[in-house]
Amino acid sequence: MSAPREGGVAVLFALEREAAPFRRAVRGQKHVAVCVSGMGRARARRAAEQILRDPVPRLVIAAGFCGALVPALRVGDVVTSPRIITVDHLVTDPAEKRRLGETHDAVDMESSAIAEVCAGRGVAFRAVRAVSDTVDTALSPELARLLSGGNVSPLKACYALCFKPSLLGEFLRLARGTKLAARALAVALEGIVSTSATAAPATASPG
Repeated sequence: MSAPREGGVAVLFALEREAAPFRRAVRGQKHVAVCVSGMGRARARRAAEQILRDPVPRLVIAAGFCGALVPALRVGDVVTSPRIITVDHLVTDPAEKRRLGETHDAVDMESSAIAEVCAGRGVAFRAVRAVSDTVDTALSPELARLLSGGNVSPLKACYALCFKPSLLGEFLRLARGTKLAARALAVALEGIVSTSATAAPATASPG
């Protein structure tokens, strides 16, 4: 895991497919570090603790995909803290999304853990997420199991498709959504890091 120059920006993603467009966009920019932690609070916390070793970045961003909790958000929309809630599981049921949507706009699995580490060190933090699935999008239990580790095994995917061919439509829809979200996220993050040297970032509380 690389570190930015002192006073730089560290951007933490859970998955490489979330990070890839932004990584390409900032290649060669020494003040920006792109880190991939893996899914979930524990991995995100470890990555944040590691990136906050010397040299300490000026700003840490928790970035990646999120699920929409309100009808106004569409795939590719960008959401920032404190409108995001962090939970410990993939939220696959529209009914659960709507319940969470009573208090928040979007859901992820890492941001609050990173925020807590940054708060403990007095480092500015922001969560910046792009919607990959809408509030009405349901994921089947089979697809949720395949996605739970972050990296989908081709062998397991083929096995699942043999038993439930209708999963192909879900796979394709999700692939389109995550591709659009990753591109939108990269654009938003480029704008943030390009102004971070002169603008004081807002510090967010854990979700």
